[in-house]
Amino acid sequence: MLDNLLAKAFTIFAQVMVKIQPIWDKYKILISIALGVAIGLMLGWGVFPVKYENANPGNMRADFRSVYLAGVAEEYLRTNDANTLRENLGIGTTMPKLRTIPWRANPDLLIKDLDDAVAYAEAGNFGIGDRLPALRSLKDSLPGLLTAWEAEEAAAQATGGFLNKLIRVLAILLVIVLIALALWYLLIGRKQRAAELEPSVTPGIAAPPIGVIPPGMAGEEPEVGPSSVKTYTYVLGDDYFDPSFSIEIGPDFFGECGIGISETLGAGDPKKVTAFETWLFDKSDIRTVTTVLASDYALQDADLVEKLQPKRDGDNLQQIRPGMEVTLDTTALRVKALITEVEYAQQGTLPPNSFFQKVTFELRAWVKQLE
Repeated sequence: MLDNLLAKAFTIFAQVMVKIQPIWDKYKILISIALGVAIGLMLGWGVFPVKYENANPGNMRADFRSVYLAGVAEEYLRTNDANTLRENLGIGTTMPKLRTIPWRANPDLLIKDLDDAVAYAEAGNFGIGDRLPALRSLKDSLPGLLTAWEAEEAAAQATGGFLNKLIRVLAILLVIVLIALALWYLLIGRKQRAAELEPSVTPGIAAPPIGVIPPGMAGEEPEVGPSSVKTYTYVLGDDYFDPSFSIEIGPDFFGECGIGISETLGAGDPKKVTAFETWLFDKSDIRTVTTVLASDYALQDADLVEKLQPKRDGDNLQQIRPGMEVTLDTTALRVKALITEVEYAQQGTLPPNSFFQKVTFELRAWVKQLE
């Protein structure tokens, strides 16, 4: 029971994936961006929301700022420590001048908030009336302190200014060098590597274009790259597996090749595929050659062997194996079919190694340059 449910679930999954695959191939960049944005928003807002800790005092609510300033003023009146005051106000030299640190970015806001605190204390609000003398004292001292602190920062920047500028210049130069290397790799390096990979050419003899087998090599292993390379994967449940592609060089059409289902076992869905057929059509001699790739079981069953036997001269019947390569030749074309992966399905009612769970094919096509 469980095996049947799992098989049914996998069949449904395979059928859905077969329908989704063309959409994914066409819009995979847009889909990936949309999924990335959606996942980022979910993580940022739902799973890991922003939490504020150790906020700068200038970011607090107005009434809290007044109470905080009253405490800072009282401590400064008692210790007269300007450095501690500066750190308590959150405007020390260790803090960058950012808009997120209001009192550090704009000292006028600090003076205004201090005026508000004095007004609250004079009105007896928030229980800081007893700290009014400290607030007034800080109000009188703060402008001079701010001027002194600004002068200290200016002097410190002047001292370290040359080193900072040097570091910035070096960083900019490093970025320029990295960009230049990236551009060289993309624009020049690829061309050089492509030139190195091109076949050597005898002076006075033009090299054949990619995808064309030179004369005299029609029966040998091609030294030039194929005109087309396609990879197709069959998965149990893909009952309409029948991919194909045209063999073309530029605007010229030479033929077509593909791979499809040749024979199935039993009844019901999904189809139990026991043999595939890879084929090549050559328009120059108007014929199609095929090779049937059968399962272990199919080649041991006399009735299936008789059914799968080639009907035309040049056709072939072979047992499918991972890593095998099948060559289809016509007058003007050659196709090599490489089987990169074979996985059998198992079902109690059918013999072992009788139908396929998954098979991956790689088809490579060449055009022969006839003498």
